[in-house]
Amino acid sequence: MIQGASIVDGSGKKSFVADVAVVGDFIAEIGRIPPVSDCFSRVIDAQGLTLTPGFIDMHSHSDLLQLVKPEASAKIRQGITTELFGQDGLGLAPLPEGQVDLYRRQVSGLLGDPDLEWSWRTLPEYLARLEKAGTATNLAVLLSHGPLRMTVAGMEERALTPSELQRMCELTATGLADGAFGLSTGLIYPPCIFADTAELTALTAIVAKSAGIFVVHVRNERGLVKESIGEIFDIARKTGVNPHISHLKVIGRENWGTSGDILALFDSAMREGLDVSFDQYPYPAGSTMLSALVPSHAHAGGPEQLADRLRNPEMRAQLAREMAEGLPGWENICTAAGWDSIYVTGIDGGPNKKWEERSLADIAVALGKTPQDVVFDLLLEENFQVSMVNFSMSEGDVANILRHGCGMLGTDGLLPGKPHPRAYASTARILAKYVRDENVLSLEEAVARMTGRPARRLGLADRGRIGIGAKADLVLLDMTRIAEGNSFVDTCRHPRGIEYVFVNGVPAVDHGGETGALPGRVLRKGKR
Repeated sequence: MIQGASIVDGSGKKSFVADVAVVGDFIAEIGRIPPVSDCFSRVIDAQGLTLTPGFIDMHSHSDLLQLVKPEASAKIRQGITTELFGQDGLGLAPLPEGQVDLYRRQVSGLLGDPDLEWSWRTLPEYLARLEKAGTATNLAVLLSHGPLRMTVAGMEERALTPSELQRMCELTATGLADGAFGLSTGLIYPPCIFADTAELTALTAIVAKSAGIFVVHVRNERGLVKESIGEIFDIARKTGVNPHISHLKVIGRENWGTSGDILALFDSAMREGLDVSFDQYPYPAGSTMLSALVPSHAHAGGPEQLADRLRNPEMRAQLAREMAEGLPGWENICTAAGWDSIYVTGIDGGPNKKWEERSLADIAVALGKTPQDVVFDLLLEENFQVSMVNFSMSEGDVANILRHGCGMLGTDGLLPGKPHPRAYASTARILAKYVRDENVLSLEEAVARMTGRPARRLGLADRGRIGIGAKADLVLLDMTRIAEGNSFVDTCRHPRGIEYVFVNGVPAVDHGGETGALPGRVLRKGKR
């Protein structure tokens, strides 16, 4: 029994004080419960503490690390009890037939490359591998557009033939029937970037039939962000799919203050009857693969051809010029942030490890190179396994987006190297900075954003809420002590103030420390 907690139940309704009894993996009773000693194996005095449902991360990149570190410390210690894998069209299921080694190299900058055998090929095989490894958190998985496209067309920059598209649709239908929660794409990442609207429309028509969601990193989050979101909403109008925009933001100093225009698109879509949503991490800096700084056309053909282009002096000069000046339609992070605001964060090892936490401008000065040459050389020397953090957003826009009712939590946490602090402390930052200290959100609204709202989006009727019969995914925290605990300099520290985390009724965090338990489950859409 958890006794005398202030309960924020995930619905957005006002908090209330009550006791909560947990039996097995579910909540059995809520109210004033007599503390009969022989009725409970344990009674936790929660006076002065806040009890919430377990937090749900709608944008996780733990797909690979989960197999070697199933304790999921970065997530469980911030109260996250459910994660959604397969993001940005670059997840691990299904794998592209005959191209697994190429794909492994392709995604290493995003997911890392831990020493393990990629023995799965299909979604059921990947889910079984996750179950064999065990997990502290519950895991849900999206199908990924990238490996689906690679299966039929490799890394070719072209429209699909009718037979190729039909094959992709068949693979999508199979994956959805196997328990995927929807389809993701990342329209700045190859090969997803090579897809036209017709391809996305055909695939999402299949997703709509299964009541799955379409999770999208849009083509441009800078000057063409409205048009990019509009493309996805137009697809939803045609197919009936439920669109979910990943890590909603507005990047580039010239666009700061325009988040209201972006949010108006969601308001308008809802008035039409579209079921739209987005996730967001609560920071003014983004993070992704360093290779995303290189113009998209250079990625055609895959990593080997990109490497050949980066070794070619004429092509290097062309790409360096394009990174400085931009290209029509291309989201140029180089100029959106500036070289002094882009930091190397994740390098596996070797002599380049020393450049972690240094800006590209700083590294360029130290090496006597241009920032573009630093990017090219790091990618070649590290086999593309490099990640970065870029400061390209305004705090005002972050807070404005955070207030919107369509929003949900997404850490977007890349875990290799010295990651963006969002990987360890997104939930604590929302609760400490934006709820307690700055009153941007009420506690009830913030918790709904991280629990009930994403649970409904995923169709998890028995999670994301504190109610009788719900799964006992619970977080007991101290709102007076809650704090991020980390920073952009010291990123891998856990939050303070999260005292207990229960997953399916089992304590994974107890008195602020991990128990080592692996009580999470691999979830399948439509299956209990």
